[in-house]
Amino acid sequence: MSKASTKIQMDRFTNPESLRQLEVIDALRELGLGHDISLPQLVVVGDQSSGKSSLLEGLTGLPFPVASGLCTRFITQVIFRRTPLKQKSIVVSIVPAADADDAYKQELEEYRRDFEELPIDTFAEVLDEAAVYMGLPAAGDPVEDSSKRFANDVLKIEISGPEELHLSFADLPGLFHNPTAEQTKEDLVIIRNLIESYIGDSRTIILAILDSRNNLANQEIFRIAKAADPGGHRTIGIMTKLDALQRGDESAAMKIAQNQTEQLKHGWYCVRNRSTDEVASGVSMTERHRNERAFFATPPWDKLDKRRVGVDALRQSLGLLLNQHISREFPFIRKEIEAQFLRSSKSLEQLGAPRHTAHEQVQYLIKLTTAYQELVRKNLDGHYESSEHDPSKLRMHVQNAGDKFSERMLKDGCAMRFKTVEEDFVVADGNLGAPIAEDEDDIYGEISKLWRLNRGPELPGHVNPSVMETLFKHQTSPWQEIAGAHIEEIIGIIKECNNVLFRKVCTDDIVRDKIRAGIDPQVGLSFKAAKTELGRLLKDEREGHLLTNNHYYAENLSAARDDRLVNRLKKLGIQDGRTVHVNFQQWRSSLPISNEKAGVLDIHDTLNAFYKVAIKRFIDNVKTQAIERILLGPEGPVRIFSPEFVSSLDEEEVAAIAGEDYATSNLREELGAQIARLAKARKVCSGKSSRREEAED
Repeated sequence: MSKASTKIQMDRFTNPESLRQLEVIDALRELGLGHDISLPQLVVVGDQSSGKSSLLEGLTGLPFPVASGLCTRFITQVIFRRTPLKQKSIVVSIVPAADADDAYKQELEEYRRDFEELPIDTFAEVLDEAAVYMGLPAAGDPVEDSSKRFANDVLKIEISGPEELHLSFADLPGLFHNPTAEQTKEDLVIIRNLIESYIGDSRTIILAILDSRNNLANQEIFRIAKAADPGGHRTIGIMTKLDALQRGDESAAMKIAQNQTEQLKHGWYCVRNRSTDEVASGVSMTERHRNERAFFATPPWDKLDKRRVGVDALRQSLGLLLNQHISREFPFIRKEIEAQFLRSSKSLEQLGAPRHTAHEQVQYLIKLTTAYQELVRKNLDGHYESSEHDPSKLRMHVQNAGDKFSERMLKDGCAMRFKTVEEDFVVADGNLGAPIAEDEDDIYGEISKLWRLNRGPELPGHVNPSVMETLFKHQTSPWQEIAGAHIEEIIGIIKECNNVLFRKVCTDDIVRDKIRAGIDPQVGLSFKAAKTELGRLLKDEREGHLLTNNHYYAENLSAARDDRLVNRLKKLGIQDGRTVHVNFQQWRSSLPISNEKAGVLDIHDTLNAFYKVAIKRFIDNVKTQAIERILLGPEGPVRIFSPEFVSSLDEEEVAAIAGEDYATSNLREELGAQIARLAKARKVCSGKSSRREEAED
C-alpha cells in the first residue's frame, strides 16, 4: 500500500462520522460501560523488560518510566485527539471503576491536571499522585503494608493538538518473572488475570510486545495472547530491541517481522527505542526518531516494508485500524446497549419496589398475591396464555384427569362384572336347587353363596336385606384405590401448577421459597382435607344403607326385568314383529323358575341398577366435593396465597418473608447503576448528549 493510498484511507476514517464514533466509544468507556458490554479498544501488553515503556514513550511522546523495576498498579488510557487548538494540551484525570461507591467516585473525579508539556519529573509525580488517589502505595512505599495492591480505576491521559492523530489505547501493567519485595507472587497472579480478562474480550485488539532478543516460543505474553486469540485475528506483534540482537540472530528476527514464523492477520511492526545509555545521556525524542529511521535504513532491516517499521508508521496504522474496528462494530454496540438496557430494566422490574419498610414489604406481598390470584382465576376459568402442556393450565389438566378417572371407574370400578341377560344360570346337574358353580368373575355364584349363608326367617324367594349391602360393598371395593389415585393425581397437578405460577409472579428465589414455606402448612391441610372428604364419600356410599330416589334406578331395574322376559320369550321362538302359534302347555311349563334362581337374578338386577346410579353419584361427588370444593375452592391450596393471607401475618412474619436480603439489595443497587449508565450511553450514541455532558453528569 502506497503512502498516498494510506492517506486516502486515513482521510476516509477521519471524516466527521468516524470521529464522532470514536468520541462516542471513548465516552462510553468513560461512563464505565465496558463493565456492561464489550467495547472496541487497543490494548498494549508485554513483559516489563520487553521495551513496552519505551515503545509507549515513542508513541505518545510522554516520558513513561523506563527500567524503573517498579510494577504499575493501574491501567493507563492514552487518548489522542486532533483539535483546532494551536497549542498542544495534555489533560490527566482518573476514571473511577464502574462499581466504585459515590464518595470514592467523587474524590477521584476531582483529580485533574492540565499541562502543555509533561517532563519526566512531572510525569513521575503525576503517576505517584494518581496512585495515592486510588489508594495504592506510591513509589518507594512498602507494598506489604498496603491494603490495596491494584486498582480497577483508570488513569486517563488526553493529548490534544493540531498535529495529533485520532487514536486511543490502554496500557496494562507489565508481566514480570522474578518476584521481589515490591513485586510479589500475588501481584504476578493479579496482573496475569487482568491481562487475560482484557485480551479475552473479542473486541480487543492486542498489541503484544516482543523482545527480539528472546525466543518467541518462550515469551509468556504471546502464550497468553495465543490462548485468547488462537487464530491470530486480533493480535498485532510489535518487535523491540532489534538493535541489541547478537550477530547471527538477525535472520530469525527477519522471519518473525515478515510474518513467516508466527502468522498474524495484522502482521508485525518493528521499532527501535532509546537504549538505556541513550536515556541516561538525555537523547531527545527528536533524536530518537532520527536514530530509528537511520537504523531501519541499514541492512538487513532495510528489506522490511517501510510501512511496518518505526513508531510513526505504527501510530498511523493503529489509528487506521482502530477507526476501521470501531466503524465495523459501532452498529452492533448500539444494538447491544439497547438490548442490555431492556434486560436490566426488566430484571429491576422483576425485583419489584424497594422493600425496606414494613409498609413497602406488605405492598410488595399484596402485589404478588394479586398477580397470583389473577393467574389462578384465568387458569381455572380456562383463559390460557401459555403453551399446550404448560402445568399452569390448571383447569385443562384437572378436566383431563377427571375424564380418565371417570373412564377407569366405569371400566374397573366393580369387583365382579355384571352379567347380561343372555348369560343365564348354567347348572351342571340341571337341578336349580343345587350349589351354583363359581369362578373368579362369577357374580351369580357369589350372590347365591351369600344368599345361602345369610338365610333368615324370610319366606322362600325373598332375600335377607344384609345380603344386598354386603354384595354392594364387595362390588365397590376398587373405588377406594381408584379414587385415591385420582386425588393424588390432582394434588400433583396443583403442586406443578403452583410451582409455575409462583415462578411467574415472583422471580426472587429467596422470597418465593419463603412464601411457599409460609403457606405450605395450610396447603398440606387442604390436601389432607380432600383425602378426608374422599373417605367420607366412600363411607357414605359403601357402608350405609342403599338409598336413592333417583328415578334412573327404577327405570334401570324395570328395563332389566323386561329384558329377561324378552330373552326367555326369544328362547321359545317368539320375536318382535313375527306371528307364531303357541303351545300354551309348553310355554307354561317353560316360564316358571325356582325361587332361588329368581331371587339370584332379581338381586343381580337390583344391585346392577343401584350400582349404575351410585357410581355416577360417587364420581360426581368426588369431583365436586373433594376436588372443586376443597382443592380448587376458596380455601383450597391455589387460593391460600391471597391478600387475606398477607393480612394475617404480623410485622415480623412479613419482614421475614418480604424483607430484602443483602444480595437482593446489592443487586437492586447494581441494576440501578447499570441502567443509569446505559441510559446515558443511549443518549451519547443518539447524539442527544455530548461526551462532556455525560462525563460531568
